[in-house]
Amino acid sequence: MKKILILLVLLILSCTFMVSANFELTGKLKTGKDEYISNESGFEGELVDFYNYEDLWFKLKNNLDYPDYYYFKLNYYQKHYDQKSTYDNQTIDFSGNYTNNFRKKYRNKFKLIIKDKNYLNDLDKSYTSYSLNYQFRHKLNTINQYILDFKTQQFYYTLDENNDYKVDTYKIDWQRDINKNIRINFSYKIKKKEYFFQNSTSDNKYGQSFSIDFKYDL
Repeated sequence: MKKILILLVLLILSCTFMVSANFELTGKLKTGKDEYISNESGFEGELVDFYNYEDLWFKLKNNLDYPDYYYFKLNYYQKHYDQKSTYDNQTIDFSGNYTNNFRKKYRNKFKLIIKDKNYLNDLDKSYTSYSLNYQFRHKLNTINQYILDFKTQQFYYTLDENNDYKVDTYKIDWQRDINKNIRINFSYKIKKKEYFFQNSTSDNKYGQSFSIDFKYDL
């Protein structure tokens, strides 16, 4: 709880000199407890394990000339188990988003995420990741639009660099409104996972998929 209060004070102080009429500051603090209940014969209903968690986030958004905007978001999360202490972790997430619309038909969206996940009693699983996402949308007309999506992620582990890897995702969506009640979306995606070092014991992965989904307002 002490770390949450520190983050709260630091964020408020950092935003005091930035906030103006165009800025919006939102946030949420959540604490809770989840329990694992046995379903094994003879032990039904008995408590197996539980963990307490705290989740805190703040988002500072600046509304530019409508509908353009950008925001920064800071998220702190921690989880502590009663028995499985190797799963105890603390995570700090920082993300930024910039969305720009031009000529009414086009939209650019950039998103950056930096995550530091620390397993308190199992450093082998601790890592830092960086993610960059770019999305381009083009409204061809009132019933058709397509979206191009590119995302790259890199993961760096604290103790063993042989586990470091990156994931690149390429995706294209075509959306068509059949009428005012029905929308169909066609999507094609390519996803590649590649380890940086050949000494890694894990295999690279490549996948592609095609999907069709629809929305029907009854």
